[in-house]
Amino acid sequence: MNVRDKENVMEREAKAMANEQNLKPILDSQRARELQEKSVQKRKENIEKEKSFKAMLLLALEEINKETGKTKREELNDAIIERALKGDTKAYEVIRDTVGEKPIDKAAVATGNTFEEALERVEGDEY
Repeated sequence: MNVRDKENVMEREAKAMANEQNLKPILDSQRARELQEKSVQKRKENIEKEKSFKAMLLLALEEINKETGKTKREELNDAIIERALKGDTKAYEVIRDTVGEKPIDKAAVATGNTFEEALERVEGDEY
């Protein structure tokens, strides 16, 4: 892309961005309030959808497989353990982290500090 092309792209982006010339004014405070209420309502609906998705997923994990007699959660656990036993290091890391043995977490617990706190302390020392 040459300099002229870059300038054209920058001009198009500048025109597309909100500025005083292309903003539509809100006619009154009543309209502004209505738009804000719609926005808040939409956000609440989205939050409820996220909650209901989580609830449905949790319910699905507790369904029992009639053939094995195990829940889907148990079958998933078995599958990830099998993958780890076959050498899948990512599966091993997931298991390790899930049971609370993640190295960074253990270091924070052992020292009583988070990684960021320890780093600040080290950076403050003069060597």
